[in-house]
Amino acid sequence: MKICNLPAIRALFARGGGGGGGGGGEMLALLLLLSGCSDESSERAAYDPRKPIVLESFSPHEGGVGTQLIIRGENFGYDASKIRVRIANNENREARVISAKGNRIYAIVPARADTGHVTVTIGEGDEMQEASFEEEFLYEFKSNLSTLCGGSRLEDVDGSFKEAQFSRPMRLALDDENKILFVLESDNFKALRMVDLINQTVTTPWRGPGFNNVRTVSFGLTRDTLLIGVEGGGQNLSTIFLLRSDGFVRQKNYSVGSGSNASIVNPVDGELFVNNYYNGSVLRYDRESETSIELARPFKQNTDFSFCWSIDGKYLYALCIDSPGSHSAIMRMEYDFETKTLGEPAQWVGMDGQPGYQDGVGDETRINAPYQMCASQQGDYFLADTWNHCIRRIVDNKGQATVTTYAGVPNSPGYTEGDPLQAQLQFPTGIAISDDGTVLYVADKENNRIVKITVE
Repeated sequence: MKICNLPAIRALFARGGGGGGGGGGEMLALLLLLSGCSDESSERAAYDPRKPIVLESFSPHEGGVGTQLIIRGENFGYDASKIRVRIANNENREARVISAKGNRIYAIVPARADTGHVTVTIGEGDEMQEASFEEEFLYEFKSNLSTLCGGSRLEDVDGSFKEAQFSRPMRLALDDENKILFVLESDNFKALRMVDLINQTVTTPWRGPGFNNVRTVSFGLTRDTLLIGVEGGGQNLSTIFLLRSDGFVRQKNYSVGSGSNASIVNPVDGELFVNNYYNGSVLRYDRESETSIELARPFKQNTDFSFCWSIDGKYLYALCIDSPGSHSAIMRMEYDFETKTLGEPAQWVGMDGQPGYQDGVGDETRINAPYQMCASQQGDYFLADTWNHCIRRIVDNKGQATVTTYAGVPNSPGYTEGDPLQAQLQFPTGIAISDDGTVLYVADKENNRIVKITVE
């Protein structure tokens, strides 16, 4: 692209410089002007690692997903591929850089960016520089709670989302790659329901007659296997495996330990962990010896509890699912990949034996019968706080948990949709989140419905 002295050229043409009659001097001047047009590309200054990045301002100072962020400063260069922009300094919430103009960067705010400092990184290796604004960008969440399917009657009915009905849905497991949500129903029919998010249909591949209860559902390492923790009654079962290759229809039974009714695998090394109701312990099931090895005791005797792993498999969380008032805490245990052992259980959220409702940090917070928790790829945790009729968001910072209310009206059960903090839930017990963190699914047990919370 050429940069020319356009006013001078227009003046020459106005005087006849562009015509053919006797204007030789003026024509020569015109040619000189045209030849003097510069190439803009030659004037583009590349990023210079010897000079510092200068940040001057950014705008707007607040906004939600999709907001175009304009960053002004110096020494940005013109190669957008070498520039990274993060909000709240979170690696998983990087803004998409559209272009760079030397003294300006254009970027798009990602979903769930959170409030925090805007950080600019340019270059790689020894040539990399990073700088942050002192002023924070205020992220505006845009979310909505609505019914995905179910809700009008207490019964099992397959069919379209409009036709399908549930019987007290309890736990959730999401196959986000294939867009299938698995719903475990504990009461009445004791069934596994399969919610096809693309075709918007509900089917029932498996029913579990003869069990006292079905407690937990989770995926194996490759998501080709579903693990269901059960109370086997007289069958002395503890874990059922359902294979994708069988259409999740035929079960394979495992008795991994007496008193076990919750099971989960580490998302990194695939080791199987179960609970023990009678002594409140966590055990690792050794497949070679077919024995269960006790690793920790996060709770007292005669306690039902379930599990949640961190995304990186470094921490196992134990959540009490006992009756409200008896246990109301989440314990955190560090996992050693080499020894396949767990560290000493540490209080993470709430206080055992002190149920209630309180946002805050660590053991200052109060929860009431946490049934299921899921970990997002973005590093957050979401908790079905059942007897508070709420969904809580937990942000972990080096073992210190900050708890806020994400959806539902505390201690106000009911059924309403809309703004998540004004909508009502009734004993939410199951929860799952999409890989990109933009959709949260909730098993709203006593409303017999599956809820979808969209987050922008």
